[in-house]
Amino acid sequence: MNNKNVILSMKLFTISFLLILCANMTFCESTSEIDFSAFQKAMEDQDSSAALSVGNSILEQVEKKYQGNKGYRAFKSKLDAAEFLSKQMQDQLKKATTMKMSRMAQDIFKTNSSQEEKDSPIAPAKSYYDTSQKLFSMPVNIDDLNNDEKKFLVQYYNLKLLDISSNIAKKGQALAIADETFKSTHDYVLVLPLLHASDQNPVNIDILPKWMRQPEQFDVFADSCLLHFGVPFHAMNIAKRAAEIRDESFSEVEYYKMAAKKCGKLKVNCAVDCLERAIKNLEEDQKEEIISLKFEIVQLWLDSENYSLAASQAQKIYETYPDNKDAGKAIWLNYYALSRANSINEILVDIDTAINDERCKVYEPKLMYIKWWALRRDRSKAAQVAVLELKLLERYGNDPMVAPILLSQATDLLASQNYTDAYNILLKLDEKFPDTAAASQAAKMMEKLKTIQKTN
Repeated sequence: MNNKNVILSMKLFTISFLLILCANMTFCESTSEIDFSAFQKAMEDQDSSAALSVGNSILEQVEKKYQGNKGYRAFKSKLDAAEFLSKQMQDQLKKATTMKMSRMAQDIFKTNSSQEEKDSPIAPAKSYYDTSQKLFSMPVNIDDLNNDEKKFLVQYYNLKLLDISSNIAKKGQALAIADETFKSTHDYVLVLPLLHASDQNPVNIDILPKWMRQPEQFDVFADSCLLHFGVPFHAMNIAKRAAEIRDESFSEVEYYKMAAKKCGKLKVNCAVDCLERAIKNLEEDQKEEIISLKFEIVQLWLDSENYSLAASQAQKIYETYPDNKDAGKAIWLNYYALSRANSINEILVDIDTAINDERCKVYEPKLMYIKWWALRRDRSKAAQVAVLELKLLERYGNDPMVAPILLSQATDLLASQNYTDAYNILLKLDEKFPDTAAASQAAKMMEKLKTIQKTN
């Protein structure tokens, strides 16, 4: 099943679910009492199979008693949705396993398979999660039921989720055996537990297959939450559970910092989320570590080429901590990110203030260069460009930073057909800063100039 089919199926089921919730139903309650003792006994004995069997019978009695109750109908619809979603995933995993086994047999017996079978993709677990979030986020109110009935429904629902996740795990294992490249069993198992979790409620470990409730399995689940689903809060809580079982110390801050590095620029939004959560877990007096993590966020945005976000984050740093020793660095990074975002007008509005700011003294050459770069692209301030070029070359003539300035001067001279002066500047650039990109460009231009001179 491809992603489009997954999305279409879930949309159709969502519509059915909403129709059930919105239907006008009258409340009908019988006076018969329901006996939960056998169910509770099976639960106490931790006999899930027996509890589920007894629970199925009790559910029928609850349904008869509350067949017209909106809260119960919403509960039942959500349970049906979970079973429907589970069937979709299991069918896909089973189909993929069958196809893989069939291809293995075809390889053995040298028979050919159709191209359609070879190219059939398997939808990622996250596609099921994404298309079902809205559906499972809808609240269920069963306050009309008595306490014993509510307790039963919660326990029964969790039992069903445990049964569902166990069946999904079996199908995933079967595919992993048939296809050694398939590493997503934990992703599929996590779909429903994550759909029932939130930022206030961590993943319910008790609805994961029992054989998967080991520290090593929790490590895999944590990475799945982080790298496949992009939900670091749930990743952290599962990793914390693994540490508890191992009797190891655990720091939420350190976990989030480590998780951010795992995500890196390829999953930059999740990485930034991790660092922001780490910051929230720090005390106000841990200012230096907070600022350090905020600079890491700036760097993540820069590395992923989200320059506007990098500029915004850097600006927040120096505005929030104006007296910090690294305020000047934040100011410089703000203008650097704006230059990478080609935000010329934003740069020229007040970069002179930054250049004259004592906090930015060490970054003055770089800020002056950015101003020069912005002025050149403005194309209406030739006089200012010339003055600034002269100042930069006088002050920082031995810094490779000025190589592009020399190159631009040579380019201007070439445009006015002053080939001799242009060649001399290019030669100076090539000799003085041979390892720069500007020097590489200069060498190519000099070859063309030599050709022109020979022709003339």
